[in-house]
Amino acid sequence: MKNKVLLAGFILTVVLLQNLGAQHPEEMSDNSFFKAIRANQNESYITFSQGFGNLEPLVFEAVIEPYFLIRTSKDARWGATLSPAIKLRMYGVESLPIRTPSYNPYLSFYHQVIFTHKETPYMVYVFLTLAHHSNGQDGDFYLSDGEINTKTGNFSTNYFEFGIFFNRQLLPFANTTEYLKTSLEIHPGLDMNEELSGRYGNYRWHNRLKIYRMDWRKLRKNFDDGQPHSTKIPVLSAVFETNWIFGERSGAKATDISERLSFMAKLAYKPPKVSDVSFFVKLYTGEDYYNIYFTRRISYFQFGIQAFAF
Repeated sequence: MKNKVLLAGFILTVVLLQNLGAQHPEEMSDNSFFKAIRANQNESYITFSQGFGNLEPLVFEAVIEPYFLIRTSKDARWGATLSPAIKLRMYGVESLPIRTPSYNPYLSFYHQVIFTHKETPYMVYVFLTLAHHSNGQDGDFYLSDGEINTKTGNFSTNYFEFGIFFNRQLLPFANTTEYLKTSLEIHPGLDMNEELSGRYGNYRWHNRLKIYRMDWRKLRKNFDDGQPHSTKIPVLSAVFETNWIFGERSGAKATDISERLSFMAKLAYKPPKVSDVSFFVKLYTGEDYYNIYFTRRISYFQFGIQAFAF
C-alpha cells in the first residue's frame, strides 16, 4: 500500500514539474515555429478517480509525457521532439494494482512550410512521427476460454503518423489562438503481434482543434520573435478531437460508428495564482486507448489536473 501511495505521489510530482527544464520556454528564446511546436504537444495529466461512465473503478489515470525539443538553431525551420510517453491506470481494487501500463515512446520531425507575420499570424508545418505502443507483457494474447488476456497478454505494435498543422486565428475574438491538426496513422505490421491482424484497424485518421484564450498582449508576444517569451500560459484552453479507424476491425462494417469513431472534448482552466498546471474536465467516447483493451468501447466524463505543454 505504501509503495502505491509513493507512486501516485511521484506521478503527481512529475505532472506538477513537467514545465521545468526542457519545457520552460523562458529558459531559451523560441521563434514562432518552435512556440507552435510546443503548443501542440500532448499534456501530462492525472485524473481524480475514473470519473463518470463505464470505466472500472480507478484511483487515477495518468499520462506522463515530457518531451525533449531538438533544434539546430534559434531560427531553424526544422525541428524534432522525443518523448518516452507512458499511460497508467491504478485500479481501485485490493492492493491498488497498476495493470499493463501503456508504453508509447515516439520521435517526431517537423518542418515549417508557411509563415506570414501579418495582423493575423498564419503558420503551416508538416510532421512525421515514428512510434511504438506496447504494454510490456509477454503472456499469451488469449486465455484458455478464448477471452483476451488483459492482465498479462502481449500487446505490441509500431507505427508512423504524418500530417499537417495549421496555426491561425479562426474564432472572431481578439484574445484566442487556434491550432488545427489533421494526420494519418499507419501500422505497417512491423513487429506487431499477429493477434492484432484483422482486429486492430491499421489505419487511423486523426483531427484535433486546440483553442487557447489569453490576454491580447500576451498572445501577441507568442507571435513576435523580437519579444521575450514571458507570461505565455493561457487562462483557458479547449481541445476537440475526432479519430476514425480504417481497415479490418473484427468484421465491423466500414461505416460502423460504434467501432470506428472516437470523440474527445476537454476544457482546462488555469487559476490566476497557479503558473504551471490547470484543472480540466474531459468527455470521451470511443475505442479504449489503453493498449490491449482496444476491443471495448468506453465513454466517460473525467476531471483532473494537467501541465501545459508550453
